[in-house]
Amino acid sequence: MSEEANMSVESVEDYAHELEGFLGKRPSPGSHSPATEDLLDSKTGSEDLDSSKESLASSSDDDDSDLDILDIRAGGQLEDLAPQIRSGLRAPNYNGYRTFPSLLLWDEQGLKGFEEVTYSPHYYLTNTEIELLEKHGHAIAQIIKPGTILLELGSGCLRKIDILLRAIDALGVEVDYYALDLDRNELARSLRDLGPSNFKHVRCHGLFGTYDDGQAWLSKAENAQRPRCVLSLGSTIGSFTRAEAGDFLGTWATTLRPSDDSQVEGEAPPSSHNDGHIIIGLDGSKDGDRVFRAYNDRPRANTRFILNTLDHANDVLGYEAFKKQDWDVEGEWDAEGGRHNQYLVPRTNVKFEDIQLEAGERVFVVHSHKYDEAEQSQLWQASKLRAVQKYLNADGWYGVHVLAPA
Repeated sequence: MSEEANMSVESVEDYAHELEGFLGKRPSPGSHSPATEDLLDSKTGSEDLDSSKESLASSSDDDDSDLDILDIRAGGQLEDLAPQIRSGLRAPNYNGYRTFPSLLLWDEQGLKGFEEVTYSPHYYLTNTEIELLEKHGHAIAQIIKPGTILLELGSGCLRKIDILLRAIDALGVEVDYYALDLDRNELARSLRDLGPSNFKHVRCHGLFGTYDDGQAWLSKAENAQRPRCVLSLGSTIGSFTRAEAGDFLGTWATTLRPSDDSQVEGEAPPSSHNDGHIIIGLDGSKDGDRVFRAYNDRPRANTRFILNTLDHANDVLGYEAFKKQDWDVEGEWDAEGGRHNQYLVPRTNVKFEDIQLEAGERVFVVHSHKYDEAEQSQLWQASKLRAVQKYLNADGWYGVHVLAPA
C-alpha cells in the first residue's frame, strides 16, 4: 500500500474546512485566485488544467516602465534547456532515474503555479517562515548596515521579503533590494505587488537572470565596495543535493568575501567580511506525514505546478513533444535520504524523438532535502560559513539562519 493510502482519511466536513482555509489565505480578488469550483473539481479527480492556467493569466501587458529591472543575463539570454531535456531523458541519473531539468519548473506559469502551492493549507514552509519573520524581523534587520545591497535569490512572490524590508525601513536604514529571478514578467508583477513606493528608505529593483548571473553582478567592483547580504528564503536550498548545496553556498560565501583586487582606485577599501551575510530559510522537518502532505495537497496545486514542466519543455523544444493528459505526478517521502522526491510518470508508453519512456516509469523532476541540526552544521562547514544567529519555530524544526563567510 502506498504511503498516501496509509494516511488518515478526513471527513467531507474536514475537507470543506480545508478548502475554506485555502481560499481564506488567498490574495484579494483579482490576484489570480482559483475558483472554488476548480478546487472541488481537483478534489474529485478532474484536472481542468487549462482552466487553471487561464486563472493565472499573464500580467505582462501591465505597464512596468516605472520599475527598475536590470537584464543581467550572460549574452542577453538564458541557458538553452533543450540539450538538458534530451540528455536527461536519454540516460538515468545517479539515482537511476531519467530526469527533466528542474529549471523547467521556473517559467512564468511555473512561478505563478508555485505561488499557488504556497497558499495550500498543508504547505507549512511559507507560513512558518512568515511567522518567524514577523516575530524576528526587527532583530534580523538590525544586522543590515546602511548602504547594503540585499540580493534575494529566486525571489518569486515577495510577500515574505516584504516583512523584512518593512522592518529595515522602520529603522531608517538606506538599502537597495534586488529581486533575482528567471522570468521578467513575473519579476515585474512581483515588484508591482511589493509596491516600491511604500518604502522611504528601501529602494527596490529587479535582476533578470540566473544564479550565476547574479553572482557575476554582485562581484562587480562597484558592488563589492558595499555591504552585501544574500537571501535564500523558502528552503529553496533543499532542491539541491547535499553536496551541491555545500558547493552552491560556498560559492556565495566566496562572492561575499572581499579580495584585494575588488578595490576601485581612489575609493575606500572593501567592506570587512563582517559586512557580508547570507540569510537562509531552512526546513529541518523529518516528519514524513507532514512533509508528504505539504507537497501532495488535495487541491492539487502542486500537481499543476509539476505538470507545467511539460508545457515549458514543449516551449523550449518548439513543438508539442509531451501531452499533460498522458502523465501523472507522484511524490514520495524518502526517509533514508531525508528528502521528498517528485516525479512525472507516463500513463502510457511515450515516444520522445528516439527515446522510449515506458508506462509507469518514474521521471525525476525535483527533490526537497530537509536538514536537521547536525546536517545544518555540516552544511555550514562545507560552505565555509559561520552561524551568526538562528531563529527557530516553536518546535525547532524550521529556522531562519543568519550566516557570514568563515
